[in-house]
Amino acid sequence: MKKALLSVWLSALRIALGILFLAGPATAQVPDKFSNLQVLPKDIPKPELTSMMRGFAFALNVRCNYCHAPKKDGPGMDFASDEKETKKTARVMLQMVAAINHDYIAKLPAETPAPATPVQVQVQCVTCHHGLAQPRTLNSVLAETIDAKGIDAAVTQYGELRKKYAGGAQYDFGETSLNQLTESLLAQKKNKEALTIMELSFATNHPDTVWSYHMLATAHEANGQEAEALADYKKVLELHPDDDWAKQQIETLSKAK
Repeated sequence: MKKALLSVWLSALRIALGILFLAGPATAQVPDKFSNLQVLPKDIPKPELTSMMRGFAFALNVRCNYCHAPKKDGPGMDFASDEKETKKTARVMLQMVAAINHDYIAKLPAETPAPATPVQVQVQCVTCHHGLAQPRTLNSVLAETIDAKGIDAAVTQYGELRKKYAGGAQYDFGETSLNQLTESLLAQKKNKEALTIMELSFATNHPDTVWSYHMLATAHEANGQEAEALADYKKVLELHPDDDWAKQQIETLSKAK
């Protein structure tokens, strides 16, 4: 069973990464023979192993020293050492990926993008990590910052992350993440924070979707800003004239005035 899992996992990596050769000083650090291989095959060729390590580094946006401890008697990495917890975690993650591909993905029907032959999709490290050592959604990161440091710190963090990662796959900086965060904040009665997040979204993403205007209106209303909420719902009707919810809210808010 273990060999079958490893076979599936290795096949996925070969397809995803190819057989790459590391050149220069990085290759010189890698020994010709390997020890303490607990998940990968003990007879794996050096080019294939270095190719995989290179793939892991790109997937997590890290270097060798993220998992491997330095030698205690000179320069370079002690690749056999289990000193770092990240290396132990990596082994568990490799086993998890192999199990997902073998026990679950392999049982799904293959996709057939015409006119190509059927292709069985495989989970890889990059599927979740997308260049982050610890993959997390943007709204979870901002929510944690709001709880720990307040809304102003979260707004600053959003700007810093957007400047650093915009255009990459690490985070979704668009309206979806911020709308979801707003919904969560409103459910927690964090109305001021919710409105700030929606104002941030409109300032940076300039959304024109019904969803975003609904969230902005709800946040305005939750903060007692009924005139602003009314204007938001009217904008919803401009975008989507058949929106019954917006019509109801406009009628209710108009009567309240």
